[in-house]
Amino acid sequence: MRYLVVILAACGAAQHAASTRDGAIGGIARDRDSNVAIGSAEVHIHAQGATAVQRTITTREGLFGFDHLLPGRYDLDAESHGQRVDISNIAVVAGEASVVDVEFTLGKPDPIHRDYAGDTIDDAIERFAPPQHDAHTGVIEGTVNDTATRRRVGGAVVTAILGAQTLQTVSDEQGRYRFDDVTPGTYTISADYSVDGHGQIEVRRSDIAVGAAEGVRVPLWVETQQ
Repeated sequence: MRYLVVILAACGAAQHAASTRDGAIGGIARDRDSNVAIGSAEVHIHAQGATAVQRTITTREGLFGFDHLLPGRYDLDAESHGQRVDISNIAVVAGEASVVDVEFTLGKPDPIHRDYAGDTIDDAIERFAPPQHDAHTGVIEGTVNDTATRRRVGGAVVTAILGAQTLQTVSDEQGRYRFDDVTPGTYTISADYSVDGHGQIEVRRSDIAVGAAEGVRVPLWVETQQ
């Protein structure tokens, strides 16, 4: 039941409980034999008979979710470390979240690293004016990078805290993260990455001031090798 509760939260099932028009698909990617969660796996779904594809990346706990899906039958494929898993004929029902286990046979894979293509000096916080943005809220975005290799890191859990408010997202395959429509204020931002199966806070940046109608780019650096 614990896994089910976590999955439903990850795919926004709380909102779907009150909906009679759409559903959701959520699940956990893990290794079949070791039961280790597979983070940074790329997951795609598409409705049967349709060409549009939705895509997401699993968190370090292996979680993934797709919200606001029309009822029907869906196909899913997931890939990690060159291995692909296909799951067909997933039923999506209005007002419910369909739970899917994605099982790889990878053992305990090493963390995934992505090529870093930015400047060699990229600690500076940048401020910009987001185009056509709400005048009362701001934007926080940036990249997660490895301190040793300077490669981008996908699958890092990024957290932004303002008082009692906590926002969380996962860096994409290019190491990018973004929080839209944030409340103006002074934030603490951290990146949490799984190293050999052990998640830990690798970096924390404090006193990040965000104003109304302002965008702030905050680069985060993690150590993915112990």
